[in-house]
Amino acid sequence: MADTGKKLVFILGSYWEQCQGGAELQAHYLALEAQRQRWCTHYIFLSNNDKYRNDTKTILYPIIKKNLWNKLGNIKYPYAGNLLRALNRLKPDVIYQRSGMAFTGIAAYYAQKNNCRFIFHAAKEDDVQPVAVPWKRFYLIPEFKLMQYGIRKAGIIIAQTQMQAKKIAENYGKTAMVIPNGHPVPKDCKKSRAEIIILWIGNWKPVKQPEIFVKLAEKIGFMGKLHFIMVGRKNNYDELVVKARRNNIEVMGEIPNDKVNELLENAHILVNTSKHEGFSNTFIQAWMRRVPVISLNADPDAI
Repeated sequence: MADTGKKLVFILGSYWEQCQGGAELQAHYLALEAQRQRWCTHYIFLSNNDKYRNDTKTILYPIIKKNLWNKLGNIKYPYAGNLLRALNRLKPDVIYQRSGMAFTGIAAYYAQKNNCRFIFHAAKEDDVQPVAVPWKRFYLIPEFKLMQYGIRKAGIIIAQTQMQAKKIAENYGKTAMVIPNGHPVPKDCKKSRAEIIILWIGNWKPVKQPEIFVKLAEKIGFMGKLHFIMVGRKNNYDELVVKARRNNIEVMGEIPNDKVNELLENAHILVNTSKHEGFSNTFIQAWMRRVPVISLNADPDAI
């Protein structure tokens, strides 16, 4: 099959090999499938100047982050010129933008002016909720306004759950199609009975509440034959890491996605302590490997 000659541009806040979040993972899978169908794939993202691999045929367009904008809540609208220049060079046929941010509105503006199809894909609950004007942090106002503009102008909106689609209808008057996250089907796996492996997977940040998992291990760790493991980028949680290890939790830090799947193949329980989630990729990865999920708050579509 010959190349279609059509260009599909992904726009996200990060790139998969640089920041292994759920939105980035799903974009990675979509890019691989688009390449299989002979699309030319390009990826625009914000870069910390970190080293990263690119094992796919996707052409990367990193925009270097500025420390000032990071300190002001990781705002994206100051990079509007960088994003528009990249799009003007690429002249895409389709733009796929995932996770609500200023880039949503900037991409929608370009698409409207250049006869380009624009797809917005919600990645978290904050993407579909009404946004109160943050007067005390006025510099965030353009970020939220551009996000709202982009969602309203999107030609196609994709939600992860029926609950997200309902919120988009209520708050934006738009109809969203629901496409759950997808993952490769794993081989069957058998669990060891030597010990019960209890996993927590996520990048350590306030919304994920890693401290609650540490408290859990502190409360029930004495029971024996329990092996607690925490996986994910630890950020600035040095004290909690020390406390976790003191409670016999194996703190692994950030590991590749294939290693996460290997852990899940041998695990017995996945614990989620997040305040909220969109539709956690780890839920699906766990279920596909016969691992039940115990979730404190997140319950996508009341499943």
